[in-house]
Amino acid sequence: MHIPFQELLSIHDTENVLNASGKNFLSIELSPGGFSYCVLDTERFRYTLLESFRLEHTGSYDVAADFLEYIAKEKKFLTAYYQRISFSLVSQKVTFVPAELFSYLEKNSFSNFNLYPDKDFKIKIDKLNNLSAYALYPFPKVLLQKINYLFPGCRIRHNSTSLIENILYMVRYGRFSPELVLNVQKDHFEILIFDNSNLIFYNSFSYQSWEDLFYYLFFALEQLDLQAEKLDAMLYGEVSIESELYKKIRLYVKSVSFGPRSELFKYSDCFDDIPHHYYFSLLNLNSCG
Repeated sequence: MHIPFQELLSIHDTENVLNASGKNFLSIELSPGGFSYCVLDTERFRYTLLESFRLEHTGSYDVAADFLEYIAKEKKFLTAYYQRISFSLVSQKVTFVPAELFSYLEKNSFSNFNLYPDKDFKIKIDKLNNLSAYALYPFPKVLLQKINYLFPGCRIRHNSTSLIENILYMVRYGRFSPELVLNVQKDHFEILIFDNSNLIFYNSFSYQSWEDLFYYLFFALEQLDLQAEKLDAMLYGEVSIESELYKKIRLYVKSVSFGPRSELFKYSDCFDDIPHHYYFSLLNLNSCG
C-alpha cells in the first residue's frame, strides 16, 4: 500500500547513534496524522536521534498502522535491539480518575461513562504518579496488533501521560511555575491550567484555524472564571516564534514563553537545530513509570 507522507525532521549524532553495548531505549509516538521516534543512549543518558513524519491522509488508525509497518522496514534503527521500547498513542480520547477512587474492577464503568469504546478498541490504563490519578483511553486493536508484531514487549502509554507527568515534575521541582500551558500540534492542542503547583484542568481540542484554538482556550478559561490577561502562559509543541499563534497570544495573556527541555536527559549537538519546546512528550516518554 502506498501511503503518502512527508519527512519533517531527521537529526542524529554523526559519530554514534546506538551505544555499541546495546544500552539504548527507543521511544515512538504515533497519531493518525504523524509518526515520530527517538533513541536514547542510556549509558550516557543522551538522546542521539530523532525523526518525524507527517501522513498526508489523516484520521485513520488503519492507515497509521500500515505506515508503522512500512516505516519500520525502511528505517534500520527501528528494528535494532533495544533494552526498552516505549510507544505513545496521540489521541484526544482519555479520561482521568483520581487514584483514591480508581479500581481496576470498575474500569469498564469508568470508560463507558466518558469514552464510549466499541469492539474495535481496547481500554488501556496508565498510572500517573505525579498527578495521583489513572488515565483510561481506548486503543485501536488494529494498531495494537501491529505494535505487538513489530515491537513485542513494548510499553504503551497515552501522550497526555508523558505531557502531564513531566510538566508536573518540572513545576514541583521549581523549574518553572506556569499558570497556563498550551501544547500545540498540527490538528489539535492541549490545555493545562495550574493553581500554584496543582493541575486543575486538562483537555484536548481539535482545531483548523487559530480562531478555533482561541475559542476553545477562552471558553475553558471562562468556565474556571480566569482572565487571560492575568495569566503567565507557556508554549510547547511544534510552534515557532514566527508563528501566528505566538504573535496573537502575546496580545491576550500577561506573558508568554516557550517551555524548556527536561534536565533529566542530555542531548547530542544535533538537537541544537530544533527549539527546546519541540517534541516534549516524545523526549520525556522514558520518564513515565
